[in-house]
Amino acid sequence: MSEMQHPGNGTVALSTEHLVPGIQQVGSRDIEVTFLGKNAGGQPTWLLWDASQPHLIALLSQGRMGYHLEQRTSYGVMIQENISLSRVQRALGG
Repeated sequence: MSEMQHPGNGTVALSTEHLVPGIQQVGSRDIEVTFLGKNAGGQPTWLLWDASQPHLIALLSQGRMGYHLEQRTSYGVMIQENISLSRVQRALGG
């Protein structure tokens, strides 16, 4: 599945299908999630794009203790480390 959340049951799952974007609704936002593969540190990495406007929202990678989210905000870049996927969804507005 290429969504962050399976429909109906609320569990979180990120796609690991290379370069195949999927749309995830987070709160009132539609976010396009694309798996890039592993980064230089060997961590799975995803790009998060605004589905309605062509701009990058965040870069998400999976670490040993949780997820790392580098998010673009109106105040600049915000980095959160070792957070859960439910916290990622809350940070994105869901």
